[in-house]
Amino acid sequence: MKPVHLIVVIALALAGQVALGALWPEAPRYVDLLFVPTAWYALAASQRAGMLVGCAAGLLQDAWFQTDVFGLNGFNKTALGWALGGLSARFDVRRQPARFAFGALAAIADGLLSFGLRRMLDQTAPGFAYGAVGVKALVTGGLVVLAFGFTRRLHEGRSSRTR
Repeated sequence: MKPVHLIVVIALALAGQVALGALWPEAPRYVDLLFVPTAWYALAASQRAGMLVGCAAGLLQDAWFQTDVFGLNGFNKTALGWALGGLSARFDVRRQPARFAFGALAAIADGLLSFGLRRMLDQTAPGFAYGAVGVKALVTGGLVVLAFGFTRRLHEGRSSRTR
């Protein structure tokens, strides 16, 4: 994990999230592009990398988009990066269905964790939106699969140029 690659990936995810939010204001309920680098590094690299990227992406998301509880997304993404990294060390995540499942389950866990933390902090937490979390889980699972496919194609292109 090179720091420059990490910064570029998180910056691209942030730019994509900002652009998507400008085009469609309801997008953050259904799409979390800043979670994709967390899942990507946790599943591909290590538990520590998932935690680091999750913390950076979550705190950046808090600073950029959050208006109520600063650090909530940072905590969520750090915890989920740790959990995904641990699960990827125990399960085979080289197949697309497994990556989709882990991405989707992590999005559901993010919604549940966010709901629980808001309740614990006595914040006015809206009811748990099953439909929005379900759509977000499907979108996140698909984005994780796409991210791995993109990096594989990028890596294959680099290796074929060096021959």
